[in-house]
Amino acid sequence: MSEEWMERKEVQKMFLLTTKQFGRVMRNVKRRHEYDYYLWIKRDKDKKTKMYVNQECVDWLKEVYFNKEEHYLTSEIRFYKKKIIDLENELGIDKRQKYQSFSLRFLPYLFGKNISAIHVALHRMKKVFPYPITFEDDGVICVKEEGIRWLYENYFKRDYLKELEEYKWKLEIRKNNGKVKTR
Repeated sequence: MSEEWMERKEVQKMFLLTTKQFGRVMRNVKRRHEYDYYLWIKRDKDKKTKMYVNQECVDWLKEVYFNKEEHYLTSEIRFYKKKIIDLENELGIDKRQKYQSFSLRFLPYLFGKNISAIHVALHRMKKVFPYPITFEDDGVICVKEEGIRWLYENYFKRDYLKELEEYKWKLEIRKNNGKVKTR
């Protein structure tokens, strides 16, 4: 077996789980990561089935699922960022997202939220930054780059996580297409 896969019993022992608890955990993983391929079932010569778990899933369980020290979304975002950086380095791609300043009137379109949600987010953001995060340009109020980044990564976390998942998925497809050899 390659290093990418671990036997189910090893993973179960690693996290001190019963078979029933492990099944519940894997159902939660499947529900949360419906497009990822975490389990592999193999039949032996004796017609016995063995279940293997992807190493990435084991890492995710350690860093996110069983991590009770910080918020679930925060640890999941950090996990996906780390995996994206690894994939980008492996594929030789420049860093993914560059932020830019935006006008206040375009923020609802950028984040897909209504104007009142944007104003609440801006109000909370202003409490975090000790310096002004907005500026006026030709009579239009704009939000600086670091403010846009903060809104993405700290306030609209679910949307940001969804973007990270999609980007990681695209990078994995790109990586796997590079492994396919054509004649």
